[in-house]
Amino acid sequence: MSDVTESVDVNVPVSTAYNQWTQFESFPLFMEGVESVTQTDELHTHWVTSVGGARREFDAKITEQYPNERIAWNSVGGDAGHAGLVTFHQLSAEQTRVTVQLVWEPQGVVEKVGSMLHLDAHQIKADTKRFKEFIEQQGAAQGGDIVEILLSQHEEVKRKFVQVLSATGGERGRLFSELADLLHTHETGEQQVVHPVTRLNVTGGRKIAADRLEEEQRADQALGELKSMGVDHPDFAIKLDTFHQAVLAHATAEEEQEFPRLTQLPPHRRQAMAVELRAVQSSSIPN
Repeated sequence: MSDVTESVDVNVPVSTAYNQWTQFESFPLFMEGVESVTQTDELHTHWVTSVGGARREFDAKITEQYPNERIAWNSVGGDAGHAGLVTFHQLSAEQTRVTVQLVWEPQGVVEKVGSMLHLDAHQIKADTKRFKEFIEQQGAAQGGDIVEILLSQHEEVKRKFVQVLSATGGERGRLFSELADLLHTHETGEQQVVHPVTRLNVTGGRKIAADRLEEEQRADQALGELKSMGVDHPDFAIKLDTFHQAVLAHATAEEEQEFPRLTQLPPHRRQAMAVELRAVQSSSIPN
């Protein structure tokens, strides 16, 4: 058996690194020995690999999955014995240590000689280096998990509110405009991608989606009134604070009622939603 372990420190949050490693179909983008990976269902994937010039195909099953901590898989058929384990250790809020351990049974003269010469270890080391370059260039995992993305956007909205509330004059006007655009983009994505899935696919989803949409409609109306009022109006700060509290209550309702139900969807469904959300939000960014 060949057993290779390699670690790399990447300058992204642990959730970003983990999300990328759960998207098996992206492996060929940074793993030279992987030609393709097709996810067939929540737990199973089909791999085509080329190690040391030898092409192999096999199916694999996810055997462990602990978000932001570890993911493991092993082959269940085909002509290659293969197992993988990736662990994630948070070094700081923006840095993660990723450790990759791969085990496989070399077959044929080429693979056995390559194993003896440690060529496979060099390839895995190169792959982890490419992963570091890939994930740091992306800034956020391709696709990702819909709930992780929405929670991140909630935090961004909260930070922007604090900036607007503490600013004055022209700076407040600029920041308020940014806040309005941020809210518009976020809510557009939720209304077109998230709430429809909640309505049709989760327990109690119809009422949850209806309540969130009603809150968002009231928020749109309040935001419109603030825009018409202008940041220099003497009542702007008071009304902005009231609006702020309403948005916080709405975000809390989503995080307590809607998002936990979305996490019960299969990972590949949540990742597909994330891709759709990014596409919708990209096209809705105000000019």
